[in-house]
Amino acid sequence: MEKPRIATLALVLALGAPLAAQAHFGAGIALSVPTGAFNNTNYAPAGTTTSPSQEGYDSTLGGQFTISFPVQKQLALRLDIYGQTSTGTDTAPGYASYNLQHQIFSFGGEAQFFPGDGDAYRHRGGYLVGGLSLDLEQFSSSYGDPSWSGYTVNKTRMGGLVGAGYSFRPFGRWRNNVEVAYHKTLTDTATSSQPTSFDPATPAADFVRMTYGIVF
Repeated sequence: MEKPRIATLALVLALGAPLAAQAHFGAGIALSVPTGAFNNTNYAPAGTTTSPSQEGYDSTLGGQFTISFPVQKQLALRLDIYGQTSTGTDTAPGYASYNLQHQIFSFGGEAQFFPGDGDAYRHRGGYLVGGLSLDLEQFSSSYGDPSWSGYTVNKTRMGGLVGAGYSFRPFGRWRNNVEVAYHKTLTDTATSSQPTSFDPATPAADFVRMTYGIVF
C-alpha cells in the first residue's frame, strides 16, 4: 500500500512543482460599489410596520489576494481570495432607523485569458477573467452604534465573477495590476418581505469591485 501512495505523491509533486514555480502572487485593495438590491431595496409594509421601508449598503474597501498559475502563454488559472465589510441602513417613515452590516469572505477559482500580446507566463498585458466563488457571508442588524450586538444571519452561497484587468511593469520585477470585475450572487437570493432589526434581509451581494495592487 505504501508504494502506490508514494508514487501518487511523487506524481502530484512532479505536476505541481512546475506550476508553483511559475505562479504569480498578487495582493491589492479594492473599492467595492454595491449594485441592484444590495445598493437599494424598497419593501412594502408588512406586519406591524405600516410604512414602506428602504434599505441599502454603502461603498466600501476590500482586500484581495491572488495566485495565478499560467498553463499556456495566453491562459492562466487563478485562486482569488477576497474579503470586505459593508455598512448600511434601513429606514421607514415614522419608525426608528437601524444599522446594517454585511461581511463577505470569498474563495474563487477563475480563468484568466491574455489576448493579443498578453503573456500569462509573465503576467503582462490585458486580460479577461471569469469564474465561480464560494462566499461565506454574515448579515447583521442592530440599533447599537458603533457596537454591532444585534441579530445576525449567516449565509454560504455561490457567486460568479467576470471582469477585465491590465498588468504592467513600471520598474523592477513587480508588476502593477488594475482590475475591474463584477461579482454576482448566484444561489439563495431570497429575502424576507420586509426585514426588521430582529430579522435582517439577505439580498444578493452584487457589486462592482475596482482593484489596484501588485503582482510578483
